[in-house]
Amino acid sequence: MPDTATLRTWVAEARVDLADRLAVLPDEAWDADSLCAGWRVRDVVGHLVHLAETSRAAMVGEALRLAPATAATTLTRLAQRTAEADPQDLVRRLREAGSGGFTPPGAGPVAALGETLTHGSDALRPVGGTPRPADDRTRVVAEAYRRWGFVFGSRPAAKVRFTADDAGWSVGPEAGPVAHGPGEAVLLALAGRPEGVADLTGPGADRLQR
Repeated sequence: MPDTATLRTWVAEARVDLADRLAVLPDEAWDADSLCAGWRVRDVVGHLVHLAETSRAAMVGEALRLAPATAATTLTRLAQRTAEADPQDLVRRLREAGSGGFTPPGAGPVAALGETLTHGSDALRPVGGTPRPADDRTRVVAEAYRRWGFVFGSRPAAKVRFTADDAGWSVGPEAGPVAHGPGEAVLLALAGRPEGVADLTGPGADRLQR
């Protein structure tokens, strides 16, 4: 695992990179459905902008103001509120808040990196945007998702070995059935997105699909 300073640099770079990719989307794409159920592309970006701009103390205060809403409901309301801004304003804010330091308690900056990479795909995939190529940053997030149990929360999936064909890395037990494909698909599968699983092949992918 890279040190905290390196991870924070990666988060800032990933936010700026995503802002560049979002900036060229046509206006109609912002109101299209994302891979996150019930969220438009602009809602996903609103969520990322809010996380980049907020602090832990501010997040606690917002949660208290919206109580007794659940954490998921609170995040949705905050994302949708932020998302009402003009798309290019959201792009600018994501870029300018790239070094924002909010991270979920106990997770560290790798969680912010995961949010940016995964939600970037959630927003770009359905509207034909160009995804970020998989690399070691994707691998670090994939390894974190496995540690945190994001693999559908099921034992069969936890035994799968995921291989990113385009990035040359694998995560999971060496003796496990292999699910391989693009690194972006591996990350989405680990984050519980069926669209990621659909792009993987091999006996491990068959297990996931079952």
